[in-house]
Amino acid sequence: MCYRHRFILLLALCLARPALADTTVCVHTPAEFQTALTGAQASSAFTLIEVARGTYNLGGTELTFNGTGTGQLDISGGYNADCSTQILNPALTVLDGQYLSPVMTMYAEGGVSIRYLTFQHGSSTAVYGGGLFADIQGSSGGLILNYNIFRANVGEEDVGVYALMDNGSTGDLRANGNLFVDNTAVNYNPAGEIQIFGTGNLYMVNNTVANNVITGTGAISGSMYVGGGAMATLSNNIFWGNDVADLNIGLVVLVDNDVGVLQGTPASGSSGSTSIDPQFSGTTDYHLLPASPLLGAGTLTPAGNLPTIDIEGHPRSYNGLVDVGAYERGDVIYVNGFDD
Repeated sequence: MCYRHRFILLLALCLARPALADTTVCVHTPAEFQTALTGAQASSAFTLIEVARGTYNLGGTELTFNGTGTGQLDISGGYNADCSTQILNPALTVLDGQYLSPVMTMYAEGGVSIRYLTFQHGSSTAVYGGGLFADIQGSSGGLILNYNIFRANVGEEDVGVYALMDNGSTGDLRANGNLFVDNTAVNYNPAGEIQIFGTGNLYMVNNTVANNVITGTGAISGSMYVGGGAMATLSNNIFWGNDVADLNIGLVVLVDNDVGVLQGTPASGSSGSTSIDPQFSGTTDYHLLPASPLLGAGTLTPAGNLPTIDIEGHPRSYNGLVDVGAYERGDVIYVNGFDD
């Protein structure tokens, strides 16, 4: 594990990095990852944890962060061995709970950003959790979950992700370009729950939520719940092929989403959403087929702004059009099957 502090003399060596953090940590093992998280818990500064590509088998010990400091924490995957270059694809950096423990649990007073990671095979017997549990308390920094995969996690409820901006928080919650698939819950919300109770806004843009399963007989909700005490806006998302309702909403504006079965009533200002087979490429491949009705069907001006890339690092729009879901296939090159 290597620590780098921000000095002017080292600036030329760090130009490839996404931001100038006060402390940057390059990690290669679960132990190094946990040490970096623990080191940032009481910090009031900006910490960037760069996660090298590979599979991190947790062996029954989940990653934890109990933040008491107000500093920003950014966690980003896809780096090479010395963290000098990054590939923007979450499939390359896998946090694997091996069905022995949850993958990651976070409580934070400062802002948190998590990008380009896969959370898989997490297992929890607690009420919440499995993949990622993130509770942001009293922060103006917000919570960003962009370009991640939450896959094949199991638990009681809120399994793939439980993301919460708690009472007293003032920052926004943003979830863009994520894949929530193949998660299993006993009771409800196998894909997860995303809520905001502070004074910020909740934006979800270009996510895909599919093939999440409920095994119990007393399910009271759907695959994913989105809402809370503040207004949320969902744009260009796919919710399809899940158990019970595909999406359960609170106070939510829906714009140009594809929702199979909706539980709840969209708020005023909703428009353009459909309920039509998205035509995925396969049972476990959530790219859109060339004949999909969702190609070019999204809004270019969603609330919270359009992401610049899709989940694989491709440009998010092409020729003035944007696709619905996590993957962008607007360019004709994709129709011919190239560059997948």
